[in-house]
Amino acid sequence: MHGQPSSEGGGGMIPIAICDDELLHARQTQAAIRRCEAQAVTRCFETPLALLAAVTQQGYAPRVAVLDIRMAGMDGIELAKRLNALVPGCAVIFLTAYLSYAPDVYETRHVYFVLKNELERRIGSALRAALAETAAPASLQLATAHGYRNVPVTDVLFLERILRKTRVVLTDGEELVTAAPAALLEAVPDGVFLRCHQSYWANFSHITAMEKDEFVLTGGLRVPISRSYRSAARSAFFANLRGEEG
Repeated sequence: MHGQPSSEGGGGMIPIAICDDELLHARQTQAAIRRCEAQAVTRCFETPLALLAAVTQQGYAPRVAVLDIRMAGMDGIELAKRLNALVPGCAVIFLTAYLSYAPDVYETRHVYFVLKNELERRIGSALRAALAETAAPASLQLATAHGYRNVPVTDVLFLERILRKTRVVLTDGEELVTAAPAALLEAVPDGVFLRCHQSYWANFSHITAMEKDEFVLTGGLRVPISRSYRSAARSAFFANLRGEEG
């Protein structure tokens, strides 16, 4: 059961991680999720370390994680803290047989707390809350030299294609990856990033001004606007500005 996909899915499917060191409980959770969410692609893990390895070594990025709290070694609360940092867009649902853990879950970001004896009755509501929280694509998945990293879209200033690499400039630094901008932005809705040059894609939410041949971004950074993209960039910029004012 360690990290093996328990169902396959393509576009539109919802990746959901289940971490429970008791196989029977994990399978019960999996079945309950499938009954209330047809698009769920569940993946079960017997230990927190197995789930963390899938995230850091395989680039696994669940949209929802259903975590048992009481497990040998690392507990579900510590696991949730690590997932919060590694996969910011992942919504956490805690699942436990012990009501006494309820106050402890507020040490970390989560959307629901479900007792195992109320699984069938509560899991549907918990999943709806989790999916509502993660409705918008929350992050770019970057395969860096140091491993996989999931970065919130709101933290990305711009992308620059340099030869066969893509420079991802962030609010707190930058990463260099091999994936092309089109691949990185595949799951991001149209209009979030604006292509303004053959080699540059700017995040609309960080554009503060437009000059003749440059966008000015948060922090004073500038990206060029090439002649071939100037008309489309100008139209998109002012359309977006009117939308914000409205």
